[in-house]
Amino acid sequence: MSESSRNYYEILEVSTDATIEEIKHAYRRLARQYHPDLNPGNRVAAERFKEIHEAYEALCHLILGSHAEQRDDLDETGDNPTKQNAHTFYVLGVEKALNRNYEGAIADYTTAIELNPGFVEAYMKRLASRYKVSDDRGVLEDCNLALQINPNLAEAHYYRGRSRYRLGYTQAAIEAYNQAIATEADYAQAHYHRGLAHHDLSDRAAATGDLKKAAALFRKQGDLAGHKLARDTLKNLNRKKSPLSKFSQKLKVPTGANSALSNALAVAKLFLFNPIEGLPHAFSHLDKQQAIAVGITYALFFNFCFVSIIYLIWQDLINNLSILSLIFVGAVPFISLGLAIAIVRGLLRHSGNSFAGDTFLAGAALLPLTLLLLLSSLVNFLPSSTMPILTIFAGCYTIFTLYSGCTQISQLSEKAAVFWVPLILLVSGFFSYFAFTSLLL
Repeated sequence: MSESSRNYYEILEVSTDATIEEIKHAYRRLARQYHPDLNPGNRVAAERFKEIHEAYEALCHLILGSHAEQRDDLDETGDNPTKQNAHTFYVLGVEKALNRNYEGAIADYTTAIELNPGFVEAYMKRLASRYKVSDDRGVLEDCNLALQINPNLAEAHYYRGRSRYRLGYTQAAIEAYNQAIATEADYAQAHYHRGLAHHDLSDRAAATGDLKKAAALFRKQGDLAGHKLARDTLKNLNRKKSPLSKFSQKLKVPTGANSALSNALAVAKLFLFNPIEGLPHAFSHLDKQQAIAVGITYALFFNFCFVSIIYLIWQDLINNLSILSLIFVGAVPFISLGLAIAIVRGLLRHSGNSFAGDTFLAGAALLPLTLLLLLSSLVNFLPSSTMPILTIFAGCYTIFTLYSGCTQISQLSEKAAVFWVPLILLVSGFFSYFAFTSLLL
């Protein structure tokens, strides 16, 4: 046995004579502990997660290449070159997924499946990548195919629940989580997300029970980030309704609008003080309709502040412009940001429909600028140097917000985001400036 393969066993914390089931179990346990979704912004955990992936895939490759006749429970590869080629594409897909090239990974997994239709691990990896690019229909299709091969795949039931939830089928999502937990009782993430689904259906007792169970399981498994997430979520659920929610009820605001306001406020609390970690975390807890509603809510708030500040402070600039004209100008930043994000995402990734992510991100990016507009109303009471400083600060915050959203919601690579995020802002700024100055002519 080579030194490198021995190190892979050490990374997975298993002995060198471990069975394939022991390797799989160790991989699942460690992957959940160090998963980037549960450790946002933690580069140490991200590197550890990559090591675990590399070790698992390398050992699978070693087993298939050298001991296939002894490990036929993994893929029954034997001496079949077609199935060995399938595994080669599978490994290539894993490598691309680790580099966030999910479309490329999906293509490789698809080739692996075409070469070996019974390759259940390829289905599982493909559905995980499809989930990353918000192809929920594709996820559900892969879940069905994987479960036809092995009905006891807890992870397939779990992803079925996640995609059903994002599509708005909350009760059906709970049923999928039930199956995942029935298959694997200590599946902490399934308990956690079932709790969120129960909360959406106003089943407070079930939601509380699931979140407590998830917190206990995360802690038992050594996943401190997951434990904290579950405890914080439980704490938030147990809080009294916010003054904004009560105010909305007094005004008899429709349920949909009330929900959008509450979600927008909750999301703002999560990401305003930490856009890099908070924004993707907040987005992951919204379904598509909720994400769109939150983005539009932020856009409407920005537009309201824009029109109000113009009329209150800069009335000399607008002459006899109508409010409708100003509302149109105030909508340009939101529309141009959303379109620019969608175009860049399409050019780089050729992904499916992610309208919810584009809308949510465009609205969230406007929130720092909205706060700047509000502060500008105090310009006559502040030192002359204050507004330039605040403008730079708001601009940086907007860049951080867009960068976080583009890399973790739109799934652009970090290298691509460094170039495209400033360009997106420049394009949006140009159209906004053009729209405003056109009305002044």
